Amino acid sequence: MATQHPPMPHDIRPLTLDDLPDLSRFLTEGFHTPPDAPFAAVDVLRWKYFDPRGAEAGPAPRSHLARDPATGEVVGHVGVCPVRWHGGGLLAEGVSTVHMIDWLSSRDGLGVGASLMRRAHQGAETQYGFGGSAAGRGVIDRGGYGLVQKVPVFQNVLRPGHRLRVPGQGGAGRVLRAVKDVAGRLARWPQRPRAAVELRPVASFGDEVRPVLASFERLAVFTTREPDLLNHFLRYPRGGLTGWHVLHAGVLRGFAVLALVPQPGGVTAGRVAECLLDADEPDLWHAAAVALTHELRRQGADLAQAFAGTEREARAWRGAGYAPLHALEFRLRDRGRCLPCGSAFHLTPMEADYAYT
Repeated sequence: MATQHPPMPHDIRPLTLDDLPDLSRFLTEGFHTPPDAPFAAVDVLRWKYFDPRGAEAGPAPRSHLARDPATGEVVGHVGVCPVRWHGGGLLAEGVSTVHMIDWLSSRDGLGVGASLMRRAHQGAETQYGFGGSAAGRGVIDRGGYGLVQKVPVFQNVLRPGHRLRVPGQGGAGRVLRAVKDVAGRLARWPQRPRAAVELRPVASFGDEVRPVLASFERLAVFTTREPDLLNHFLRYPRGGLTGWHVLHAGVLRGFAVLALVPQPGGVTAGRVAECLLDADEPDLWHAAAVALTHELRRQGADLAQAFAGTEREARAWRGAGYAPLHALEFRLRDRGRCLPCGSAFHLTPMEADYAYT
């Protein structure tokens, strides 16, 4: 009988710039997307994994690639988004955490997915998952993650006529959906804000947002929102992300990041990638939600989406005419119990890659 030899260990190492074309092909083939899908384009991958994210990201590599030792073919990949938790009574330096993106292994990469996950966990006190596929959620659950909450995604149809351009529903189906959108919009007409805010565009964020962040620490636990990370998002190479100051009576009270994301059929989704204010004032949050929605419409969005990690945010989006669309599951791995139990989490598209995909 022939002796059975164990498979050779995979060659797992940090991603390099020279790896980007191979990684792009691996991701589009593995996720069954068109070869030119933006999330896996070389320029976007370069931005994700090599563009500076600020001091709180730390110096560790943000992407690991696995190759077959015999053929050199890519068999696995994991990208990490390193940030730190703040607020909720945590010390000023916060608690380190990572979120995995572009996590994929091929049939030839037996066991490499788990190895990549362990590699991604290294050096962080906690880890979290936000949304993702059922298979991916099952894997991280077995890796010690636990469900914390389901975060509602709210949607506001700004231009019901966009349904007529959505492919694959048939003419009658598109008309019916457009009619339903009109009826829903009339039923959820935005409430008039009792406060007035001004949105002021900014090319980049600076130290002016730090007092806002310091005040927000009393309201929720949140991940890094330092200016360097905000500006990293504004440098997204495909464009569409814009930064905003939120002012009330001429005083800076918060900031926001908006995103325009192209969808099939020429539809444009507008996303509130971030909205963060310095106080628990319902009228102010409602006014900001209405103003940001108007701005997305002005920019040409057909629909607007926003996440609501807290009830405060959910009330604001409902008041601005939004309705729940679905929910994303937020999972946390906190073996050292570093985060306060029962915390309210501020979670937005910036917690994953929903801000630009």
